[in-house]
This record gives sequence, C-alpha cells and structure tokens, in this order.
Amino acid sequence: MMNLDFKKSNYALKRELNKMQAYDISEVFYELEKDEQTRVLDLIGVKKSAEVFSRLSEYQQTEVFEDFNDVRKKQILNNLEVDELKEFIGFYDKEEQLEILEYVEEKKANIIKDLLKYSNDLAPSIMTTEYLSININTTVKQATSYVFSNVKENEFIDNIYVLDNESKLVGVLHLKDLIVARANDSIKELMDDDFHYAYNDTTIKEAIKIAKDYDLTSLPVLDHQEELLGIITADDVLEQLIKDYDELYISFASLPSRDESYTGFQRSAKRLPWLIIATVLNMVIAILFLLVPAFELTLSEVFALVLFQPLVLDMAGNIGTQNLAVTILGIHKNELSTKDDRRSFFRKELFIMLLNCLLVAVFGFVMVSIFSAVTGQKNNAGDLISPYKLGIVVSASLFSGMFISGLLGTVLPIFFTSKNMDADNASGPILTTLADIVAILTYYLIATLMLLLF
Repeated sequence: MMNLDFKKSNYALKRELNKMQAYDISEVFYELEKDEQTRVLDLIGVKKSAEVFSRLSEYQQTEVFEDFNDVRKKQILNNLEVDELKEFIGFYDKEEQLEILEYVEEKKANIIKDLLKYSNDLAPSIMTTEYLSININTTVKQATSYVFSNVKENEFIDNIYVLDNESKLVGVLHLKDLIVARANDSIKELMDDDFHYAYNDTTIKEAIKIAKDYDLTSLPVLDHQEELLGIITADDVLEQLIKDYDELYISFASLPSRDESYTGFQRSAKRLPWLIIATVLNMVIAILFLLVPAFELTLSEVFALVLFQPLVLDMAGNIGTQNLAVTILGIHKNELSTKDDRRSFFRKELFIMLLNCLLVAVFGFVMVSIFSAVTGQKNNAGDLISPYKLGIVVSASLFSGMFISGLLGTVLPIFFTSKNMDADNASGPILTTLADIVAILTYYLIATLMLLLF
C-alpha cells in the first residue's frame, strides 16, 4: 500500500497523486486525517475525486460523505456514473435518499428516482442509462456525426441502439459497423434486428445468464411496450458476479454478511449462536459414551481404534462439506426450485455419494490392513489384532459415516430453505457437528459389534 508524504508541497504532492490510479488512492484515503483527505481531493480534481469515492466501501462512502461540505457533495455526486450513484443512494432509507438527491442535477436525479423504484433483484437495478441511441431514419453521416458530437467518456458506445418513431427498440448497431459503413448505406441494413434483451421484470440472475450465454458486451433492458429503459454492460455483470461470489464465499464459511460498521462484539453476537448450538450438540457424544458402557469397553480393549478416529471423522466431514457446497450453489442458482429439480439433483448426488463412499472404504480397508499388519496392533490382553478385522471396522465406518454425512450435506440446506430459514449460515455448523456425531457413533458401534461377533 502506497503512503503519501504530506510534508511535500502541493505541486510535488499533486505530481505524486497524478501517478496513482483512483483505486490506489482509495486504498489509503479512508485512513487519512480529515484535512489530508480534503487536500487530496483538492489536488486530484473533481473527476478523479468521484472515481476515488466510487471505489470506497459502503461504510467508508457514507462516513466520508457526511464530512463533505455542500459544494463537495454536489461535485462528487454529479460526477458519479448513474449506476454508481444509484448504488450509493441505495445505502440510505427513502427520506435520506430524497435529501441526498437534492445535491444532484434534476435530470440525473429523476433517472435515479426511476431506477430506485425497481427491486434489487431485478435487472433494471443494475442497468445504466448512459448509452447512445439513434432513430432508424437517421443517415450514416448523421449517425456518425451524432456519435462524435454527443458521446461522453462514461457512456457505453460499443453498441448504438436504434429506435423507431415510437421510441421502441428495433435494432442494435455495432460501432465498428458504423465506422466502416458507406454514406449511402441505410441504418436498417447495418443494424442487427435479431438481438437479445431483458424486460424490466427479468431477474438479475436471468439477465446475467442471457449476457453470459450469448457472450454479450451489453444487454438492453426494455419495458413491455418495447421501449428502451437502459442497458446492462459487461462491467455491470462482472461486478454483480463478484458481489454474488463474495456473498457465497461468506456463506460457505458459515458467516453472516460482514458489515464494516459492526463492532467486534456485534460481529461476535452474529456468529456465536450457531457455535453454541454446535457445542451443545457435541456434548451428545460425551453423554452417549456414558450411556453406552460397551463403547468404553471397546476403546479400552482396542486402543488402535483411536489411531483411525481422525480419519473417520475427517472423511465424513469432507464429503458432507462437498455436498453442502454443491447444494447451496444449486439453491443460489435457482436450480432446485421445483420438486422435479430436487428429485433429479438428489438422485445424481446419491449415485456420486455411493460411488465415492465405496471407493474410499475399499481404499481405507487396504491401507488400514497393511498398517495393522506392519505395526502389529494388539488388544489390551496383548493378543495381535487381525489386520483384516481392523480394516473392516474402519472401512465400514468410513462408508456409513461418509454416506450419512453426505446425505445431511444435501438434505439440510434444502430443508432449511423450505422452512425459510437461513440455510447458508445454519447448514455449516450443524452439518459439521452432526457429521462428527454420526461418524464417531458409527465407528464405535461397528467396532463393538465386531468384537462381540469375532
């Protein structure tokens, strides 16, 4: 992380700042003193100040914004791109949104108000209105002149949207086709009238899928009268995917969404309940060992069982975690929304579980039998334990523990989701604990039966 030397003159500091990208400045900006922040913004200019501001986190943006004077607020907000401005204003409640929009020029403020009407899970919530459009009757010369005269730096110009006389979208004109077109070519001949689009009630996930499936650089968003409302660019898609995967990663870690404004105690309070539940469930193991004296006798008779306990527990936890990750990903991608989807998914996962559990169990039998034969494991009486007997105990425990844990990893998130519970945060700790309980009980139950039968 680059450090700024504020002992330098304004001229020297400005030269240093000019060499830095907006992202690099944003990395150090929030940690600066208030007077240092003001000095930086004064030196880098309005446009770059807005870029720096847009790269701050939600918490940092709201904190920094409160310290700006009215002039600075107007400068920053009016130089943000529409989607960036909409995202920032979305951090506030409705009353505060109206207050902030008073700093924004009227035309831009009206656009933001329209965008804020859409739900955060719908395509219009991530679209931009900064694009170029022309009438279908425009000549190539007029279109070229229009592009050169009206394009702004933050507008998307790879595609130009062709509207009819009723402002309905009828085609997409690629900029490269316009550049190489001849003066007597017609826009209707040059444009692509077989284009992909999303409606204003299309979900973000559906819109992203369209853009991804057809490798689009931009996706127009229409209302049901075919009027163009805005476009979703490849940058918007990438930003949304990063956001989704960040949230999914947090979910897999069994943590609630992180809010930088939370104190250590608040974050602890959000994570602690599931950990406490997991601790209580783990006590079940100790209670069951007390209630079933045969387990204690088995352990005292065959100490070698302790050597392979981590193997049984870890493998059960591993397959459970794999199935949990796949199932939660399916839920987030809306691939398990119907009974038929869930039934097909479960059949596929069941086959994979059976195959993997069987192969691991066979491999475990071979490895444990070889280990037992080489090391000469003995029971409490000093008699040699048959290598194949110990191998069967471990392999049978691996198969049953892994299979049940895999089932839990598939079923738990689906169950929690069906009950409108927090499947992301609840599934991880509960699965880990249940998998341990099942694996260890299965292990010692099989070992006890083997000692009684042989």
